[in-house]
Amino acid sequence: MTEKQIKQIESQLPQGEKIDRMYTAFEGGIRVITKNTDGYEIRYNVSFDADGNASIKRF
Repeated sequence: MTEKQIKQIESQLPQGEKIDRMYTAFEGGIRVITKNTDGYEIRYNVSFDADGNASIKRF
């Protein structure tokens, strides 16, 4: 992913969540794991539109 796409993902996260890691899932696609202020992990699926812009959906 590009820096631009990572910044797009970060802008969609709730207040206080930070990206912990990203990986390519076995089923295909990209997953983003974040941690909230309490230290809990939240997982998101990443999708891309025709222009290459990234959006996330909670897993």
